[in-house]
Amino acid sequence: MLPDAVAKDEVLKAARAQKVLKDWANIVGPGLAERSHPDRYDHGTVWVAVEGSAWAQELRMGKETILQRLRDKAREASLFQDLRFGVRPIKREESIKNEPFDENAHRDEVRGLSIREIAERRLKTWHKD
Repeated sequence: MLPDAVAKDEVLKAARAQKVLKDWANIVGPGLAERSHPDRYDHGTVWVAVEGSAWAQELRMGKETILQRLRDKAREASLFQDLRFGVRPIKREESIKNEPFDENAHRDEVRGLSIREIAERRLKTWHKD
């Protein structure tokens, strides 16, 4: 399954985008980086979590500049097409856990649960972080 996924162009684009987005603080500046964080990349669009509506508006006003900086850093004009800003909790890099994924333990943990129950469990763990 993994070789098929890696072979897909969009997966490779997302990986290249993530590499660039790790430098968010240098792209938007330290002040805005304290109040925002890129959440995800999807088909050329970067979804950015922002701590408040005023900061989201500030980022929207600089959208074209930010897009150009992302494109310049990526050295790939088509990689970044749009930015979307939304007020939601900001994930800080230091809170991201980099633990190995144990697929067998995960299967045992969710066996017999509905999709809704699995989603509710995940939401609870995300809110703890």
